[in-house]
Amino acid sequence: MDGVVLYGRQTEVATMERLLAAAREGRSGALCVHGEAGIGKTALLDHVADAAGAAGMRVLRALGTETEAELPFAGLHLLLNAYGGGLDDRLDELAAPQAAALRGALGGTLSGVAAPGEDRFLIGLATLTLLSDLAEDRPLVCLVDDAQWVDRASVESLVFAARRLRCEGVVLVFAVRDDPEVLPIRGIPEIRLGGLTADDAAALLAELSPELTAQVRARVLEEANGNPLALIELPRSVGDEDWSPVSPLPIGHLVQRAFVDQIERLPARTRSLLTVAAADDSGEVAVVLRAARTLAIPVGAIEPAERAGLLTVVGGVLRFRHPLVRSAAYQRAVLGERSAAHKALARAWDEDQDADRRAWQLAAAATGADDEVADLLERTAQRAAERNGLAAVVAAYERASQLTTCPRGVVRRAAAAAFAAAGAGQLDRAAALCERAGKVAEDPSDLSLLAIVRGMVEFELGSPRESGRALISGASSVAEVLPNESGKILVIGVHNAWHGAAAELVVDGVARLRELRFDPADPIVPFVDACEALSRLISGDVPGAFALLRAFACQARDVAAATNWLRQFTAQLLLIGAHDPALVHELAAAMVADWRGSGQIGHLTGGLHHLAYAQILLGRHKVAMATATEGLELAGDTGQRPIAAHFSSWLGWLAALEGDEERCRAFATEGIRYGEDHHSPHSVFSGQWALALLDLGLGRHRAAFDRMAEHWRGWSFVANRSIADLVDAAVHIDRPEAAEGALADVEEWTAGSEEEWAVAILLRCRAMLGPPEVAEGLFADALELHQKSDQPYEHARTWLAYGEWLRRRRRKREARTPLRNALEIFERLGARLWVERARTELRAAGDRTAARRPETDAASGLTPQESQVARLAATGATNREIAAQLLISPRTVGQHLYNAFPKLGVTTRAELARLDLDAAL
Repeated sequence: MDGVVLYGRQTEVATMERLLAAAREGRSGALCVHGEAGIGKTALLDHVADAAGAAGMRVLRALGTETEAELPFAGLHLLLNAYGGGLDDRLDELAAPQAAALRGALGGTLSGVAAPGEDRFLIGLATLTLLSDLAEDRPLVCLVDDAQWVDRASVESLVFAARRLRCEGVVLVFAVRDDPEVLPIRGIPEIRLGGLTADDAAALLAELSPELTAQVRARVLEEANGNPLALIELPRSVGDEDWSPVSPLPIGHLVQRAFVDQIERLPARTRSLLTVAAADDSGEVAVVLRAARTLAIPVGAIEPAERAGLLTVVGGVLRFRHPLVRSAAYQRAVLGERSAAHKALARAWDEDQDADRRAWQLAAAATGADDEVADLLERTAQRAAERNGLAAVVAAYERASQLTTCPRGVVRRAAAAAFAAAGAGQLDRAAALCERAGKVAEDPSDLSLLAIVRGMVEFELGSPRESGRALISGASSVAEVLPNESGKILVIGVHNAWHGAAAELVVDGVARLRELRFDPADPIVPFVDACEALSRLISGDVPGAFALLRAFACQARDVAAATNWLRQFTAQLLLIGAHDPALVHELAAAMVADWRGSGQIGHLTGGLHHLAYAQILLGRHKVAMATATEGLELAGDTGQRPIAAHFSSWLGWLAALEGDEERCRAFATEGIRYGEDHHSPHSVFSGQWALALLDLGLGRHRAAFDRMAEHWRGWSFVANRSIADLVDAAVHIDRPEAAEGALADVEEWTAGSEEEWAVAILLRCRAMLGPPEVAEGLFADALELHQKSDQPYEHARTWLAYGEWLRRRRRKREARTPLRNALEIFERLGARLWVERARTELRAAGDRTAARRPETDAASGLTPQESQVARLAATGATNREIAAQLLISPRTVGQHLYNAFPKLGVTTRAELARLDLDAAL
């Protein structure tokens, strides 16, 4: 039958066979197959399983069931269970945080200590590592059928792993039904199964049902519309004499109706047993039969359904022929029958060991409010939270709220559901829950939690301004009762409002913050002055702002150790003040190292963002590209779109330095698009600055000036770096006066920062715009300050500007030395765009030796991830340790080293350790 159902699937079969062939050669792949019910997704997976088994590959398979979707990690457990014995030993080989997270997710179903992980994405990394390990001896094929009904926690973990599969010999295929309410599986290739062609459908029907008359055959072909399951099932329920057209029902409903017709022909007690089986979420026949006995249904009632081929029982597991059979059996029953079935199933489960299944069965049986069941569901939510199954937490708290009679309990549980939904990335659901709960909430702790959720939702949706508004407003409602909580909310709100350029909100939030009284030992105290600094910056009081930020910087190492969100805010504040890039790098590197080591992947993107920008400030452009590339991929995997936009902009800026116009435009445009769609001016400007830098380096000075003049922002935390590009463009189009106003804004900002490198940039700009009699002295002062700060890129730009200034005044011989200095630094940084500009200027200055030189840097040919792997391997880290830090599989680490060694001219790790990779990168 399987071969018959694959009529017309030659293209899809070829795609699957290519995946299997690649896996046999050690390459991995993932695919999502989607289509309507009955279109042949399961048949295609059956073909893959058969082909993989015949080739000696290991096959693991899981099937989603509709009522199991609320049990956290049930799908992942089912898939891994298919491996059989020895899984405990495999978990022992994982890094400790990964092993603990995966054991916690699986709820102690495996032996050993089950400690809950702190980050839901860590379970995805553990899944990736485990699948890689399981594929060590032979390729591994993982098939997840009816993924629309697999619990969300399992899907997220498997998709996280699928996106990071590279060189493990693993194939991961999802089959999911087309449904607008189904969580889409994003980030992996997909194919859609459509209906069979008319010829293939006719051939299939002729083989399946050769006895049909021409009239019935024509009608079945018309109604089935190329759906294989409809071609199989419709002839079983109709004939010439009783044909009853049911169009225009969708195919799924059409086939389900055919199944209902088949069920209705069975004895009454068999129909009742099918209702119980359909209401079950485990497939355990012993459970179904125990429940049936409580309803006085005899065991033998199952036999007519088996003989009719509607279900099978093999090895104690009950399976319906198709999910639509199950839906038909359940939906044809009236409410009372379904409720009785769920109550019977609840009694069939053990009260302690199967408490979650029992709670959900009782919830399904409830026809009105029921506080006892609500309490059980709350405990289910708490257990799911311990296992990082946030989607299950949401579902349990939301249903508990619906079953609760006490208004306070309704709000409390709805607020808890909203908070979990925001953490799980279910932003629309979180917003809806907040809206409902907020209408009746009165308790301060509920109001506080709802304010935080609203702020989280708005920020993740890309509206930092509205996030700040929600947080500041919400903090005010609890200020008198919960001052500490109010202070925390206000600090986050002020930061978000500043990020959204909402000056009035920032000022208002700081005023409210000043009204609160805190314990002097509270870690939030230093951030009150820091928020005041943001208020002063956005209001124009730059000297006052920087005085506060300098004082804050003195405490940075101490306050950064408080909590994760305070650590991120500390780095952000230091970047805003452009204070001590080396200190920012130190703090950000410590954050990244800590969060890598503990597996806090959700926080890691923020640390990588601060680290990448600090590396840019320090001129470590190749390392910054690797950091930002990792951050962008991780932000995509974890659904953190606002920070992904920043990574895109920085990568665009770095691509501009390399003169890679295609990559620059792709990255910068993504950042700009996001910023414009979500009212995030920082994202817009960062992307526009990258494009302006590209124009400037390519000699398109008018385009660079127009772009910078339109989008430049004086209060932006990159203002004292980006102003130099605006000035450069203005000078080249002979409009120096057009940059004077912007430069005056930056003078105030720079004076406040007191950073030597920032003052050096300002002096360079003044030299470029000023009269000749003062310009040379300003260039000299700027170059002297550059010697005192670690800013090689800005140093090179000043050398270049000075050399160009000398050449334009026909002092060509004098111009050569600064231009050579600029060229040497740009070559070392890999800033190809500026290498070409410096070389062109040198030739114009009469230096005929400034020919193009081949790149001799051993590290120049490394990809961003190869460079990261090589640097970690040089420290003595093992492949498994590197994999845990970079969130990839150990086998991918091995492949990167295999590729990197010849590029670096080494053959062993010992030789690699002797290379000065940090200097090279």
